[in-house]
Parts: sequence; C-alpha cells; structure tokens
Amino acid sequence: MDLKEQRNKKRRMQRRRRDHFRRVMTAFFIVSLVLVTVLNLVIPDRKFSDQENRMLTQKPHLTWAGIQSGSFMKEFENYYADQFFARDAWISIKLGLERASGKRESNGVFLGKKGHLLEKPNEPDWDGVQKNMQAVSEFAANHSGLSTTFCMVPNAFSVQSQYLPKDAPVRSQAEDLAKIQSMAGDSVRFVDLTGALKQHASEYIYYKTDHHWTSLGARYGFEALTGTLGIDQPAADYDVYTVAADFQGTLASKSGYHGTDDTVTVYQPKGGEQEYIVEYADTGVKTTSVYSSEALKQKDKYQVFFGGNHTRITISTTVANDKNLLVIKDSFANCFVPFLLPYYQTITIVDPRYYYDSIDTLIENNSITDVLFLYNANTFVQDNSLADVIAPSDK
Repeated sequence: MDLKEQRNKKRRMQRRRRDHFRRVMTAFFIVSLVLVTVLNLVIPDRKFSDQENRMLTQKPHLTWAGIQSGSFMKEFENYYADQFFARDAWISIKLGLERASGKRESNGVFLGKKGHLLEKPNEPDWDGVQKNMQAVSEFAANHSGLSTTFCMVPNAFSVQSQYLPKDAPVRSQAEDLAKIQSMAGDSVRFVDLTGALKQHASEYIYYKTDHHWTSLGARYGFEALTGTLGIDQPAADYDVYTVAADFQGTLASKSGYHGTDDTVTVYQPKGGEQEYIVEYADTGVKTTSVYSSEALKQKDKYQVFFGGNHTRITISTTVANDKNLLVIKDSFANCFVPFLLPYYQTITIVDPRYYYDSIDTLIENNSITDVLFLYNANTFVQDNSLADVIAPSDK
C-alpha cells in the first residue's frame, strides 16, 4: 500500500469515527429528549421550590380566550420552565458555569469571596425617604414626653466590603446614611451603627446566604445602643446556643448559589432566663418564647425569631421598672429584640408594612415610655409604609 492509499484509508476511518460519533450523539439527544419529556409528563408538579424559596407556576387552564389573547402560551411557558425535570440541578449547573467564566453577580446578588453572597444596594427613593424622615421628626416632636431613638443598620456590602467581588459597582451607603441623618431633625436621636459594626467586620456578623445580620451582629448593635436607650448595666456575657447549622437564606434563593450553609444562634444572658409572655395580635396566639421551633423545620430558618414578621407583637415581662418600649421596625429587629427583654416591663413591636391601626392609641393604651425605630438601610431607602403609619390619628 503506497502513501496515497494510506492517507485515503486514514481519512475514511476518521470520517467513519466522526459519523459514528454524530449518530451516537444524535441518538443520545433523542433518547434524552424523549426521557425528559416522559419524566415531565409523569412526575407530579411541584408547588414550591425550596431552593428558590418561592411558589412555582401551576398548569394553566386551557380556554379559548386565553388562546386568542396569547396569555395561555405565555402562562404555559412559565409553567414548563418552573416544572422542568431537575430544574434546580440545571440552575446550579448554569450558575457554576457562569461563575467559572468570571460572572460575579446573579439576579441582584453579588457572588462574593469566601462564599459570601451580598445584596446589591438599592437606589434610594429620596422623595419617599424625605417623607418618612419628616414623619419621624414630627412624631418625635409630637411625643416629646417619650424617649425616641431612630437606629439605622448598615448592610453587609457596606460593612464587609472585603468580601465584594473586585470592582463591584456599589454606591456609598455611608453617604446615604449621612443624608438620611440630616433629614432627622433635632427631635429624634439618630444612631448609625456603621462604625460599631465595622469594628467587627471580620467576624460572623452577617449571614453569608441571607440579607439579615446574625445574632452576633445584633448583639454588637445592641451594645452600641445601650447608652442611647438608657440601659445602664447591660449583660456582660451570654450563653450562645446553635439552633441550626444548615440555613440557606434569601440571597441563596435569589442568586441560585447554594454552596454555603449558615449557622443560626440565639443568645441568653448569663445569670438566669427572663420570664415573659408573647402575644401575637394577628393570630391571637400566646406563648412563653420569642423563638419558633417550627421555623427550624422550614427553609427560612431566620423565622426562628418570632416566627417571622407580624402586624403587632406584645411582650410582657416580669421586669417591674415601668419602662414600656415601642419598637417600629423591619425584619432586622427580629433577632435584635431578644437582647432587650431584661430591660423593659413591656415591649410592643409593630411592623408598618402590615399595621393599619392608630399608633397614638397604641402608645396611650400601652403606657409607652420609649420608642425605637430600627431599620436596615437597604430596605428603608425604598420603604413606602412608615410615614402613613406614624402620622397623627387626626390626619
């Protein structure tokens, strides 16, 4: 066999191998397509995605009107995407490939260093912020007999910037907080916890997979606030209990990244457990704990604190000092309030996003002596509920 024949034979063998490979891949693709189609048909639809922490689209009803308007096909596309076989695995694979290619952001979440997920800063609605801060200032002026404190908690991207991806585009939250403080006026004591938390920036003060601060972060925030709140002898030490070690929070659900687990802890002042009764206005439930063990069986384990957000919560303690605190807050206060229990006779908690009754009546009926507004900055700059809730009842 001469050289030309050898080359031709080699080319024929290469073509046969390529053709065989194409046939195998085509067969694999067809079999996979059929298999996935069958699996999509026989596997029951899921109602909820634990990984994404949201309800999944259910099969739409076929109607003539829906066909004419095109809404049925749109709804069916959403349904098929949500119910696709092994959807969560495909999402994880996609995110892994994107991270390998250098992507450092997913769905409004920075994919930070050392497994940290950091919420992107919101663009402030300055008209809304001005309205809220004017309402806070007027509230404090109209209730001059009360000790009123407004506390702003910075977010992880501001305090733990060392975990941000390189050159991540973040606005200066410090400048935003300075601007908000300038709107507060003289009638309210404004406390920015940025400095206090930055002293512990290398510690576990924010969850890696959730937008909230941890109980340790809340402890440092509480200790920074004690002087302003008039708490003279705060607890010097705590017993710390781990209640969950497999928490994956809102940022994991939002980004699709599930490579890190968080730990949820609760703090108990050393020297005795405070006795109290917790009453939930929206459910009528009364209990002797600020913690919900049922939440530890769910995905959102941050809800171990009070079982999540509620319209109004009243805590009656055995402390006999006639100090009655009203906390007007967002969800950052949920793990903060337990630190307050030894220092107030009653603590009333209101979430303006769900509260529609008169604040003035609440203050009078509960003999309120102190008021604490506690918000995280990223939520507050887009809040549209506070001003209306704390406006005078006659407005």
